Amino acid sequence: MYLAMLLIVSVAVAHADIVYPVLIESRSDSSQGAVRVTEDFILNLEESSILGEALFFTDSLNGEVTHELMDTASLRNIVYENTEHAASFTISRTPTGIEMEGYLNFTHGIKPLKLNDRSGRIPHTIFPLPKLEETLDFDLKEPLEESPQPRDDTNPPEVWRPEMYIMFDSSINEYFRGIKSLQVLYIIRLMNIVNAIFKMVKTPSINLQLVGIYRFQTKEDEPFIVEEDGLIAGSESLNAFGKFTKNASFARHADFYFLLTGRRLGRRNKVTKKLIQNIRGLAFAGRVCSKGLNVGMAWQQPLLYSTFDVIAHEIGHLLGSKHDGEGPISYIKDHPGAKTCNEPQTYIMGAKPTAPFEFSECSKLLMEFILRRSGETCWRTESDYDLFNVTKQVAGSKITPMKYCRRINPELFFSATMHECVIKCITKRGDRYRAYPAPFGYPCGEGKRCWFGNCEDITNITESDTCTG
Repeated sequence: MYLAMLLIVSVAVAHADIVYPVLIESRSDSSQGAVRVTEDFILNLEESSILGEALFFTDSLNGEVTHELMDTASLRNIVYENTEHAASFTISRTPTGIEMEGYLNFTHGIKPLKLNDRSGRIPHTIFPLPKLEETLDFDLKEPLEESPQPRDDTNPPEVWRPEMYIMFDSSINEYFRGIKSLQVLYIIRLMNIVNAIFKMVKTPSINLQLVGIYRFQTKEDEPFIVEEDGLIAGSESLNAFGKFTKNASFARHADFYFLLTGRRLGRRNKVTKKLIQNIRGLAFAGRVCSKGLNVGMAWQQPLLYSTFDVIAHEIGHLLGSKHDGEGPISYIKDHPGAKTCNEPQTYIMGAKPTAPFEFSECSKLLMEFILRRSGETCWRTESDYDLFNVTKQVAGSKITPMKYCRRINPELFFSATMHECVIKCITKRGDRYRAYPAPFGYPCGEGKRCWFGNCEDITNITESDTCTG
């Protein structure tokens, strides 16, 4: 029986929809432990599958862009998932117990209540995720910019890890009061549940990877957004967003860039030319890894918990899927289309996607088709490289401090220095600078290299030497 029924029964037993999650510590190194939500419902804790070795947080404020390399090890101790139940949640440990927030499955969420409880534990509520009835998206016109069709004569990988930069607008930033820690946890939790949908695809196996989070703090920092009367013009903004990502400075490139906006999306009435609020997302179909076109966007109201399927739908477009029942993508040669999957319309790429939120057989074939045509440069996952070997042998050897600073923000920094494995990026006036740790393996003199913040001779260091216990 589907998990929703189990949850409903469990909540009824707990009375008044109140539950008291309890953390069950693991006695084994191979297990993360578990959390008991109710007596009948226990979730084993699994690490977030979208996190790799590196995650960048990019911040845009008043024209100044900065990049921070985040500590993914600490994030893995806060954000969890459960594959069996498609759950994604955060756990915060407090003196009186744990606070658990997120998705228990595709139909129910959980969040702590700000109530005092005599038991000394923290009460939580389990709630059904709301449903939205607007149109998902609409067909975009063929992009004016054409990318060369890649070769499809090589064997694709068994696991495809499309790398994504998730960006959010100033209204979402304002909703979280500009608190970065809340924003980061929210994005990871949200994209975990999106990834749970893609992980059900087995040919090829798809596992999204989050490589960066990008915050726009003010409206002035997001010039690509075309807004009228509180609505964002979907088509115009997406085109401008694509051009923005093509020319902007990123900590690292991604296979696609996805914008979450707290303002509603609209499309123009053909007669009045005014925006109508009737879509929730849009993206360029099949354009993953096509620079300037590998973009999508979706309306997202934080903590509403209801639009993860829209994000999955739009990313599905980027990876090659069409709406179930529709023909091929006109600007991609030999694209098969999805006409044979007209019914039912309840899959992710259908008109009314419902739980368990799966891709149709047509969608799976179309994503495999685009994967084969994308080529090795698109398949390659940079964070899959062995960090130790790369940094010990080649990392940083061709990057000067000036090049490093210019990669961070070419408009802001005009000179650079390095001392004791700290690179100082200096502004044009010379009176301000930002300090960044030098990359792993960066030469620091006398044949030594920067290693965990220190200038060391790493010639004889082995991978086992880096383990501390």
